[in-house]
Amino acid sequence: MTWNVTCTYSQHLASKYPSCCVSFSSFYNDTIVPCAKCACGCEHKTCVQGDSKRLAVTGKHAHTAAAVRGQHRDKEAPLLQCTTHMCPVRVHWHVKLNYKEYWRAKIAITNFNYHMNYTQWTLVAQHPNLDNITEVFSFGYKPVVSYGSINDTAMFYGLKYFNDHLMQAGPYGNVQSEVLMRKDASTFTFRQGWAFPRKVYFNGDECQMPPPDAYPYLPNSAPPTAAASLGGAAAAAVVVLLGMIVA
Repeated sequence: MTWNVTCTYSQHLASKYPSCCVSFSSFYNDTIVPCAKCACGCEHKTCVQGDSKRLAVTGKHAHTAAAVRGQHRDKEAPLLQCTTHMCPVRVHWHVKLNYKEYWRAKIAITNFNYHMNYTQWTLVAQHPNLDNITEVFSFGYKPVVSYGSINDTAMFYGLKYFNDHLMQAGPYGNVQSEVLMRKDASTFTFRQGWAFPRKVYFNGDECQMPPPDAYPYLPNSAPPTAAASLGGAAAAAVVVLLGMIVA
């Protein structure tokens, strides 16, 4: 007798909340867009306040002290550093430099879990310019052809004996690399958040992205509310100036 077994994995069935989040920054804007608040859920999570090793419990209903100590002793349960996003892993994408024919982005992965080391981790990012990567400086890289000839997805991973282990939360709990990409003159722009990835996955799980209206914008392309305020102020200044000229 023979039979076929099909195994499927659902992130939504495995966990109610995401297990990672994404933050953004850029050289052309001082704004750092953090992970969304409670991106990975805040209810009933035990966390540590910084490096003090002092336990705290997030959410409206705190556990008893005995329960907290019991969870702390359980090495299988995650013990997170207290953050606003409460995610075990954060991926930060920084638009670093702009050249005539190239541009450079920096990717940093930070582990906030004191009970977990990630061995042979993988990071998958989706962006239209990932089809023209010139060099990846500190990660391994493979293109992922998702839809026939459309090659907008790349898989990054650690280099053996160098950074293929993402260590537990703390001073060594991060890995980072820079990616150099050749521009396509027909599509390249820094406007409207184009330089940031569309989706990010860590170890196969999709990460929570910031809302699109929070992306860093170019200094000469302010958000609509700011542009409206500036436009109103400019119009008022013109009226005053005309009044002075008539007088």
